[in-house]
Amino acid sequence: MADTLKKLKVGIEDLFPEVENIAVTGETRLGDIPDFDSMAAVNLQTFIAENFNVAIQLDLLGEDTTLKDIVDFIDNPGKLAAAEKQRP
Repeated sequence: MADTLKKLKVGIEDLFPEVENIAVTGETRLGDIPDFDSMAAVNLQTFIAENFNVAIQLDLLGEDTTLKDIVDFIDNPGKLAAAEKQRP
């Protein structure tokens, strides 16, 4: 988990340079990222797909999603599948 979180944090910092003003941790919610919107979610989705070979649905990358949630989806495909089934 630590390696995945570290790589994800680097990606977040590259995609969203304005995060330099906040502490990015596993508890950081996507909504805490300045200017996080639907286009930012698409950019994050693409980053995750390209760097982790994991396809996360956009509706799972909402403002309340934490980086730890994303790490769990990446590291535990079963959790991602379960979360996808819970969505309408």
